[in-house]
Amino acid sequence: MWPSQYCWPEGFLRRWHEWAAYDRQVMVTPQMVQVYMSGAMNFVTNIHVGRAFKTDGPVPRLGEQVSRWYGETIGFWDGDVLITWTSNVQPWTSHTAFEHSGQMQSIEIYAPLRDATGRFTGLSHEAILYDTEAFVEPLRVVQRMDKRADFADADVSPIVFTECIQTIFPVEGTATPLTPGRVIEFEVPDMYGRPWAQMWEKYWERDMKKPDREDLFDFSEEKRR
Repeated sequence: MWPSQYCWPEGFLRRWHEWAAYDRQVMVTPQMVQVYMSGAMNFVTNIHVGRAFKTDGPVPRLGEQVSRWYGETIGFWDGDVLITWTSNVQPWTSHTAFEHSGQMQSIEIYAPLRDATGRFTGLSHEAILYDTEAFVEPLRVVQRMDKRADFADADVSPIVFTECIQTIFPVEGTATPLTPGRVIEFEVPDMYGRPWAQMWEKYWERDMKKPDREDLFDFSEEKRR
């Protein structure tokens, strides 16, 4: 399922999808670095340089003890390399990816790329993803970002802020395009309760029974056969 087809949030892991974030606008100030991307949805990563997380809750965070769709990020400079830490991420799923829990955190490294003359040509972006609930082990993602233009370049179109207008609705568990004026019965999803799984179980697993959970401490003779 693609969350954006219903104008739902894309999820933290969608930041690494080719078509969701192929253009990036990067602005750098002494205390804040912003990475802005726009596809079907907008992705804004505000990197708070020099700040520290609060650690008195379930996960490190900057603000209130409320998870954020794309987390909260702090960072520091090591020479011309920016190292960031993202935490306090809302549990969700992403198109062509997998579910992640509220334990999702990332360490990301932005390093400059230069040509033989020393001219800046882009960024190497390395990310290590940690999730003690969803992952067996940390995941490493490396990608290259080539510089295309400066903000002042007149022949480059700016990144457009995206607004999602819903035209596709889940009708009995099926993504259905609807036209203006159409009246349907609509069940409001529980956005914090894995709504994709709820719909799947309700409409596509009728009369099906989940297998009993295996008892790891069952040492009966029948179990040993």
